[in-house]
Amino acid sequence: MAITTRQTEGFTMPELEYLAQNEAITIVPLHRMDRIELVRGTIGPFRPPQKTVVPLWVAIMLKRTNRCRIVAPKWMQYEHLRELNKREEQPDAMFTRLPTYYLEIAHMLLTFAEDDLVESQGIRRLLQDLREVRQSKTMEGLRMLNSLQLQMDNLSMAEINEIRPLFGHSFDMLRQLDGLAQATETEQQQSQFADQSYAEMDDAFGSRYVH
Repeated sequence: MAITTRQTEGFTMPELEYLAQNEAITIVPLHRMDRIELVRGTIGPFRPPQKTVVPLWVAIMLKRTNRCRIVAPKWMQYEHLRELNKREEQPDAMFTRLPTYYLEIAHMLLTFAEDDLVESQGIRRLLQDLREVRQSKTMEGLRMLNSLQLQMDNLSMAEINEIRPLFGHSFDMLRQLDGLAQATETEQQQSQFADQSYAEMDDAFGSRYVH
């Protein structure tokens, strides 16, 4: 299958946010509303103060029209983010499992529902710290890149998208260098074998040519 330019260069942040808008999120409706029929199913009915789960794009639409309050996901709550940062900063710690679109979701919630987030400024700072720590670990992983694989589990879509161009170029170069090294090793082995063969022939037949 041919690799497209988009696959090698990645997506823009608005495109990733568009993909993230179907992620589920919890809201508290502020008004009674009937069921809403969507292409992917039905949501509602909405009965305050009963919580309900809706796609992120619906939550943002209702929030912008003052019809709901958005409940921050557990991973985006201040104390949880602080613990995530501590774990990520541990020496040799693996990447913490987070939602595939955690950066995009966080950006949209901080943009459209900041007043629903407890300690929003602290959350913003911790998310930035988390992003920087994970970026540092990603760069370290790229420095350990080999021609067979790159093992970095639990990267988010934005994090993968960020390294995609660099990773693709580096991986191609490593494959080329690995192929060159193998070819050089083969030539050396063939040369050593030839030298050894000639030496054995001299030992075996040399005496015949002495006299």
